[in-house]
Amino acid sequence: MATTDSVASDSVEPHGLVFAADHIVNSFPRHDVVKLDEGTFVQWKQQVRFIFNGYDLFGFVDGSLSAPPRFLQSLEGALMLNLVASAFQQQDNLLTSWLLSTISSSILSSFTDVQSASNVWTTALALFAADTDMKQSRLHHEFHSLKKESLSIRDYVAKLKGMCALLEVSRSSISTVERTAELFASLPSACGATSLSPTTLPFQRLVDALVEYENR
Repeated sequence: MATTDSVASDSVEPHGLVFAADHIVNSFPRHDVVKLDEGTFVQWKQQVRFIFNGYDLFGFVDGSLSAPPRFLQSLEGALMLNLVASAFQQQDNLLTSWLLSTISSSILSSFTDVQSASNVWTTALALFAADTDMKQSRLHHEFHSLKKESLSIRDYVAKLKGMCALLEVSRSSISTVERTAELFASLPSACGATSLSPTTLPFQRLVDALVEYENR
Protein backbone atom coordinates (compact mmCIF):
# COMPACT_ATOMS: atom_id res chain seq x y z
CA MET A 1 0.00 0.00 0.00
CA ALA A 2 1.08 3.57 -0.56
CA THR A 3 1.87 5.66 2.52
CA THR A 4 -0.51 8.59 2.92
CA ASP A 5 -1.03 11.51 5.28
CA SER A 6 -4.39 13.10 6.00
CA VAL A 7 -4.77 16.85 5.62
CA ALA A 8 -7.68 19.22 5.23
CA SER A 9 -10.69 17.76 3.44
CA ASP A 10 -11.02 20.66 0.99
CA SER A 11 -10.42 20.24 -2.71
CA VAL A 12 -9.74 22.38 -5.74
CA GLU A 13 -11.17 21.90 -9.21
CA PRO A 14 -9.04 23.38 -12.01
CA HIS A 15 -9.96 22.56 -15.62
CA GLY A 16 -12.60 20.09 -14.42
CA LEU A 17 -10.10 17.96 -12.46
CA VAL A 18 -10.33 17.76 -8.69
CA PHE A 19 -7.33 17.69 -6.36
CA ALA A 20 -8.49 15.83 -3.27
CA ALA A 21 -6.40 17.25 -0.45
CA ASP A 22 -7.64 14.79 2.16
CA HIS A 23 -4.59 12.58 1.73
CA ILE A 24 -1.05 12.82 0.42
CA VAL A 25 0.74 9.88 -1.17
CA ASN A 26 4.11 9.97 0.58
CA SER A 27 5.64 6.89 -1.01
CA PHE A 28 4.93 4.10 -3.45
CA PRO A 29 5.48 0.42 -2.77
CA ARG A 30 8.44 -1.00 -4.64
CA HIS A 31 7.99 -0.68 -8.39
CA ASP A 32 10.64 -2.03 -10.75
CA VAL A 33 10.55 0.96 -13.07
CA VAL A 34 13.18 0.99 -15.79
CA LYS A 35 15.66 3.84 -15.60
CA LEU A 36 14.93 6.42 -18.27
CA ASP A 37 17.63 6.73 -20.92
CA GLU A 38 17.91 6.84 -24.70
CA GLY A 39 16.74 3.26 -25.13
CA THR A 40 13.98 2.91 -22.53
CA PHE A 41 11.70 5.91 -23.09
CA VAL A 42 8.68 3.95 -24.34
CA GLN A 43 8.80 1.44 -21.47
CA TRP A 44 9.49 4.17 -18.88
CA LYS A 45 6.61 6.29 -20.14
CA GLN A 46 4.21 3.36 -20.03
CA GLN A 47 5.23 2.29 -16.51
CA VAL A 48 5.05 5.81 -15.07
CA ARG A 49 1.65 6.36 -16.67
CA PHE A 50 0.23 3.15 -15.18
CA ILE A 51 1.62 3.86 -11.70
CA PHE A 52 0.40 7.45 -11.55
CA ASN A 53 -2.99 6.56 -12.98
CA GLY A 54 -3.22 3.81 -10.37
CA TYR A 55 -2.97 6.41 -7.62
CA ASP A 56 -5.07 8.98 -9.51
CA LEU A 57 -2.07 11.31 -9.71
CA PHE A 58 -1.47 11.62 -13.44
CA GLY A 59 -2.91 15.13 -13.45
CA PHE A 60 0.28 16.26 -11.71
CA VAL A 61 2.36 14.76 -14.51
CA ASP A 62 0.51 15.88 -17.64
CA GLY A 63 -0.20 19.34 -16.21
CA SER A 64 -3.98 18.97 -16.35
CA LEU A 65 -4.18 19.55 -12.59
CA SER A 66 -3.21 23.15 -11.88
CA ALA A 67 -1.88 24.41 -8.57
CA PRO A 68 -4.54 26.14 -6.45
CA PRO A 69 -3.90 29.73 -5.29
CA ARG A 70 -1.44 29.97 -2.43
CA PHE A 71 -3.59 32.44 -0.48
CA LEU A 72 -7.32 32.84 0.04
CA GLN A 73 -9.32 35.81 1.22
CA SER A 74 -11.20 35.33 4.46
CA LEU A 75 -14.72 36.62 5.06
CA GLU A 76 -13.13 39.56 6.85
CA GLY A 77 -11.06 40.38 3.77
CA ALA A 78 -7.71 39.27 5.15
CA LEU A 79 -5.40 36.97 3.21
CA MET A 80 -4.90 33.52 4.67
CA LEU A 81 -2.73 30.58 3.68
CA ASN A 82 -4.56 28.06 1.49
CA LEU A 83 -3.98 24.66 3.10
CA VAL A 84 -5.05 22.93 -0.11
CA ALA A 85 -2.27 24.73 -1.99
CA SER A 86 0.24 23.60 0.63
CA ALA A 87 -0.94 20.01 0.29
CA PHE A 88 -0.77 20.27 -3.50
CA GLN A 89 2.81 21.55 -3.37
CA GLN A 90 3.82 18.82 -0.94
CA GLN A 91 2.37 16.14 -3.20
CA ASP A 92 4.01 17.61 -6.29
CA ASN A 93 7.40 17.78 -4.56
CA LEU A 94 7.16 14.13 -3.53
CA LEU A 95 6.18 13.04 -7.05
CA THR A 96 8.96 15.13 -8.60
CA SER A 97 11.52 13.55 -6.30
CA TRP A 98 10.28 10.06 -7.13
CA LEU A 99 10.31 10.71 -10.87
CA LEU A 100 13.87 12.02 -10.72
CA SER A 101 14.90 8.79 -8.99
CA THR A 102 13.80 6.91 -12.14
CA ILE A 103 16.10 8.93 -14.43
CA SER A 104 19.39 7.38 -15.51
CA SER A 105 22.44 9.22 -14.18
CA SER A 106 23.71 9.53 -17.76
CA ILE A 107 20.96 12.03 -18.63
CA LEU A 108 20.08 13.44 -15.21
CA SER A 109 21.86 16.71 -16.02
CA SER A 110 19.07 17.46 -18.51
CA PHE A 111 16.62 17.65 -15.59
CA THR A 112 18.48 20.04 -13.29
CA ASP A 113 16.04 22.91 -13.91
CA VAL A 114 12.79 21.01 -13.28
CA GLN A 115 10.51 22.40 -10.59
CA SER A 116 7.56 20.01 -10.74
CA ALA A 117 6.44 16.55 -11.78
CA SER A 118 5.00 18.11 -14.92
CA ASN A 119 8.43 19.60 -15.72
CA VAL A 120 10.03 16.15 -15.48
CA TRP A 121 7.41 14.65 -17.80
CA THR A 122 7.60 17.38 -20.44
CA THR A 123 11.40 17.34 -20.36
CA ALA A 124 11.40 13.58 -20.98
CA LEU A 125 8.93 14.01 -23.85
CA ALA A 126 11.03 16.79 -25.35
CA LEU A 127 14.16 14.65 -25.17
CA PHE A 128 12.79 11.40 -26.57
CA ALA A 129 9.26 11.62 -28.02
CA ALA A 130 10.40 12.91 -31.41
CA ASP A 131 13.08 10.22 -31.61
CA THR A 132 10.44 7.59 -30.82
CA ASP A 133 8.20 8.82 -33.65
CA MET A 134 11.14 8.75 -36.05
CA LYS A 135 12.08 5.26 -34.88
CA GLN A 136 8.54 4.00 -35.44
CA SER A 137 8.47 5.52 -38.92
CA ARG A 138 11.82 3.92 -39.76
CA LEU A 139 10.73 0.51 -38.45
CA HIS A 140 7.50 0.63 -40.45
CA HIS A 141 9.48 1.46 -43.57
CA GLU A 142 11.90 -1.41 -42.93
CA PHE A 143 9.01 -3.79 -42.25
CA HIS A 144 7.28 -3.01 -45.54
CA SER A 145 10.59 -3.06 -47.43
CA LEU A 146 11.60 -6.50 -46.13
CA LYS A 147 11.96 -9.05 -48.95
CA LYS A 148 12.60 -12.77 -48.91
CA GLU A 149 15.15 -12.75 -51.74
CA SER A 150 17.64 -15.56 -51.03
CA LEU A 151 16.47 -16.20 -47.46
CA SER A 152 14.76 -19.43 -46.53
CA ILE A 153 11.12 -19.20 -45.46
CA ARG A 154 12.11 -19.77 -41.83
CA ASP A 155 14.80 -17.08 -41.88
CA TYR A 156 12.55 -14.62 -43.68
CA VAL A 157 9.68 -15.17 -41.23
CA ALA A 158 12.12 -14.83 -38.31
CA LYS A 159 13.17 -11.41 -39.62
CA LEU A 160 9.53 -10.48 -40.17
CA LYS A 161 8.65 -11.46 -36.60
CA GLY A 162 11.69 -9.59 -35.31
CA MET A 163 10.51 -6.40 -36.97
CA CYS A 164 7.03 -6.92 -35.51
CA ALA A 165 8.54 -7.37 -32.04
CA LEU A 166 10.51 -4.12 -32.36
CA LEU A 167 7.37 -2.28 -33.42
CA GLU A 168 5.46 -3.82 -30.53
CA VAL A 169 8.05 -2.51 -28.07
CA SER A 170 7.63 0.92 -29.67
CA ARG A 171 3.87 0.64 -29.09
CA SER A 172 3.16 0.52 -32.81
CA SER A 173 2.06 -3.06 -33.27
CA ILE A 174 1.46 -4.82 -36.58
CA SER A 175 -1.83 -6.69 -36.84
CA THR A 176 -1.92 -10.35 -37.84
CA VAL A 177 -3.77 -9.39 -41.02
CA GLU A 178 -1.09 -6.86 -41.96
CA ARG A 179 1.70 -9.30 -41.14
CA THR A 180 0.09 -12.01 -43.26
CA ALA A 181 -0.46 -9.61 -46.16
CA GLU A 182 3.18 -8.54 -45.99
CA LEU A 183 4.29 -12.17 -45.99
CA PHE A 184 2.35 -12.88 -49.18
CA ALA A 185 3.34 -9.66 -50.90
CA SER A 186 7.04 -10.28 -50.30
CA LEU A 187 7.13 -13.85 -51.61
CA PRO A 188 7.86 -14.71 -55.23
CA SER A 189 5.25 -16.83 -56.98
CA ALA A 190 7.70 -19.74 -57.05
CA CYS A 191 7.23 -20.18 -53.31
CA GLY A 192 3.77 -21.59 -53.84
CA ALA A 193 2.04 -18.71 -52.08
CA THR A 194 -0.47 -18.35 -54.90
CA SER A 195 -1.98 -21.73 -54.02
CA LEU A 196 -2.70 -20.61 -50.44
CA SER A 197 -5.24 -18.17 -49.07
CA PRO A 198 -4.13 -15.57 -46.48
CA THR A 199 -7.71 -15.31 -45.23
CA THR A 200 -8.38 -18.97 -44.48
CA LEU A 201 -5.26 -20.05 -42.56
CA PRO A 202 -3.72 -18.68 -39.35
CA PHE A 203 -0.35 -17.01 -39.82
CA GLN A 204 1.68 -19.90 -38.37
CA ARG A 205 -0.25 -22.45 -40.45
CA LEU A 206 0.63 -20.44 -43.54
CA VAL A 207 4.28 -20.38 -42.51
CA ASP A 208 4.27 -24.15 -41.95
CA ALA A 209 2.66 -24.71 -45.36
CA LEU A 210 5.26 -22.52 -47.07
CA VAL A 211 8.12 -24.29 -45.28
CA GLU A 212 6.70 -27.65 -46.35
CA TYR A 213 6.43 -26.45 -49.95
CA GLU A 214 10.00 -25.11 -49.86
CA ASN A 215 11.36 -28.44 -48.55
CA ARG A 216 9.82 -30.53 -51.33
